[in-house]
Amino acid sequence: MKIKEVREIIRGAGYIRNSPLGIMWFRGESTELNGVEISKKELFLRDGLRGGVFAAMIPSGDIYEMTSNGIKLQLQVDKAVGYPKIGKLPHFYVMNKRDKEKGEYIYRYIQNGEVLWTRSYPYRLIEQFGNYALLWGTLGGPKEGGCLLIELTTGAVLWELDHPDAYIKQVYPYEDKVIIVWFWELGTKGTNRVLCVEVPSGKILWENDASREYKKYGGDKLVQFYVHYWEDGNDDRDLYAELDVHTGEVYTRRYPGYNANVFVTTIYKDYLFYGAEKHNAYVGAIDLRTHEMLDEVKVDFTPGDFNHIQSIGVHDGQLYVEIQTELDHSDIHVLDLDEDE
Repeated sequence: MKIKEVREIIRGAGYIRNSPLGIMWFRGESTELNGVEISKKELFLRDGLRGGVFAAMIPSGDIYEMTSNGIKLQLQVDKAVGYPKIGKLPHFYVMNKRDKEKGEYIYRYIQNGEVLWTRSYPYRLIEQFGNYALLWGTLGGPKEGGCLLIELTTGAVLWELDHPDAYIKQVYPYEDKVIIVWFWELGTKGTNRVLCVEVPSGKILWENDASREYKKYGGDKLVQFYVHYWEDGNDDRDLYAELDVHTGEVYTRRYPGYNANVFVTTIYKDYLFYGAEKHNAYVGAIDLRTHEMLDEVKVDFTPGDFNHIQSIGVHDGQLYVEIQTELDHSDIHVLDLDEDE
């Protein structure tokens, strides 16, 4: 794999997201998929979306099916209901809204337009997988360090977990287990915690304190590459981390002399691509099989007051890099990838 030079700049475009149908971004108030406008409105892939062809629109929360022929409204949602979440086929929708008096959220399970059950839970965020869904709290919300697993057909709670003085940052669902990552809260005696929990039994398979903002790689790895620029360099810091989903073991790799700001990454095939800021903008990649770095490529842009690599994505042999130069302006730089080298 080799990253080549910039071949195109998409002016006024930003907020790159990899979707199962390709790569999405905004340009003005429109949404484009693989360079083709699919909506005059801004469409967001919401947390918990599955199945590969759905998007939810903010602020109304309506559901759209995206196809090669455009988009079709699937479910119109009243603003008071909240944001819908979509599961795998057959399609179902779980929607919530805040019950301010109880401090909980009201969930409705809808299938084929029929409300099958309504329940209240103290958590706002949801991730659906298989016949189950994990609900969890958010930083600053009620029961922010807790989570519970429900059975989707009935809404019954199968198990609940809590970790005081910490908040759940990320959830990684698999077919027969779920990995939950807690970060400790500043100013408390909390601790980081990572649990791998069997679904649906609730049995804890392993745990450690290697909390990071990982990305999924294949079916058995979580990986992260994160670098914060320091004047005296990063030689003594672990820059790359890889967690084995089956055992909880963590592998780390140092890159002596490497010093930059790397906050944005994405995974494409066997590579972790990243955007690096060190006086100028660069893109690079790590071969996830060997952990070796590819040669970085500089991305030239017209500087502004908010120079920042905001998002990146890869689709069909091309690397897309959003560089924000003004508070209300970004451009996407497109680089070709030579996958044979």
